[in-house]
Amino acid sequence: MPQKKQHIDLSDPNLSSLILRLAIPSVVGLSIHALQQVVNAIFVGALGAQATAAVSMTLPIMVLLAAAAQGIGVGTASFISRHLGAREYLEASRGASTALALTAPIGIIVTVALLPSLPAIFAILGATPTIMPVALDYAGTLLFGNTLMLLNIVSGFIVRAEGDTRFSMWAMLTSFLLNAVLDPVFIFLFDLGVRGAALATLVSQIAAIGLYIGYFAKLGGTVLVRISHISLRADRIRQLALVGAPATMTSILSALAVMLLYGAAAPFGDDSIELSPKVGDGGNRKGGISWGCLTPPLLHRRSDMPCPTITSSI
Repeated sequence: MPQKKQHIDLSDPNLSSLILRLAIPSVVGLSIHALQQVVNAIFVGALGAQATAAVSMTLPIMVLLAAAAQGIGVGTASFISRHLGAREYLEASRGASTALALTAPIGIIVTVALLPSLPAIFAILGATPTIMPVALDYAGTLLFGNTLMLLNIVSGFIVRAEGDTRFSMWAMLTSFLLNAVLDPVFIFLFDLGVRGAALATLVSQIAAIGLYIGYFAKLGGTVLVRISHISLRADRIRQLALVGAPATMTSILSALAVMLLYGAAAPFGDDSIELSPKVGDGGNRKGGISWGCLTPPLLHRRSDMPCPTITSSI
C-alpha cells in the first residue's frame, strides 16, 4: 500500500524520543478534554447548585455509556498497531472499519434503551426533587449525541493507533473551543439553561466527528476506513473484544464507584452532589507495532524480510 504524507517512524528504535513525540499530543488532547468539563462547570455553575449537581450526576452515566467505546477503541488500537507492524495494512483497515461499524448500532441501541430509564436511574443515584427535572433535561438532551460520542472515541483510538496523535489533539481542541464559545450563547443568550450546555456539547461532538470523517475520507493515514473493509468475522471481533474488555470493565467500575458516591452524598442535600469526577484512558502504540513486527505467526513473511517503517503525520 502506498504511504501517505508521513513524518513519524513508529518503528524508530529511539524509544524515548518516539514515546515523547507520540505522548505529548495525547496528553495535551486529554488535558483539553478535562478542561472542557471545567469550562462546562463554570458556565453551568452560574445557574445554581441544582444545575451543577444535575450535570455532575450525568457524568458517570456518560462514562458508563462510553465504556463500550473505550473497550472497542483499546482493542482496535492494539489490533491496528500489531497488523501495521506486520505490514498487513488491509487487515488493519478491516479492523478499524469493523470497529466503527460495531460502534454505531451499539450507540443507537443503548440510547433507545436508556432514555425511558433515566428517571429510575437518577432516583437510584439519589437525585432530589429539585435536581431530578434539571438532570432529566440535561441528560435527555445529551443522550441524543451518545452515538456521536462513541464514534468520536473509537475514531480517536484509530487515528492515534497509527501514530497521528497530533490530529487527534487538534480534533479535541476544536471540539473544546467550539463548546466553550457555544456554552454561554446557548445557556444565557438563548436562555436554554442546562439544555443549552447539552446542545453545545452535541454541536462540538458533531464538529469533531466531521473532522474524523474528513480525515478518513481524504486518506489522511495508513489505515483506510471503508464500507467494503467491514468484516464481521467472529475471530476478528473476538480479538477486538478480548483486548478491550479490561478497559471496558475499568470504565464501568469507575462509573459505578462514582454512582455509589452520589448515592452516599444525596442525603446531605444538593450541595453535596456537586462533584465532578474524571475518568481517563491510555494506550500503547509502540508495543503493538513491535509485537506485529517481531511475532512470526502474525507476519506470514520470510524471516529475512526487514521490519517495516510505519510512519504517520504529526
